[in-house]
Amino acid sequence: MKSHTSLVAQQTRLSEWAELVRDCQNRPQGMKIDEWCHLHDIMKAWYYWRLRKVREAFLATADNTPDFIEVPSSAIQPENIAPDHKTVALIRGRNHLALEITD
Repeated sequence: MKSHTSLVAQQTRLSEWAELVRDCQNRPQGMKIDEWCHLHDIMKAWYYWRLRKVREAFLATADNTPDFIEVPSSAIQPENIAPDHKTVALIRGRNHLALEITD
């Protein structure tokens, strides 16, 4: 198990690397990454290694539940809704597909 000090050091490095990645991604339009690296006296491989570490850290802490779940049309069964339910939203799609959301 890592000590608290080493975890803080790791988080500090990741934070610095994330700032570096943001700075590179906000480089002037048309400037290539290798040009930006040369300008900042950074080896291109060094930049990409830290980019990978920042992405890995983000993915490790990100919630892995998807924001959207695709439901196959074969799983959708039309349902008779009692007349006392109020429709609060209706989404119409292609091929006459409609999604009705009730209260």
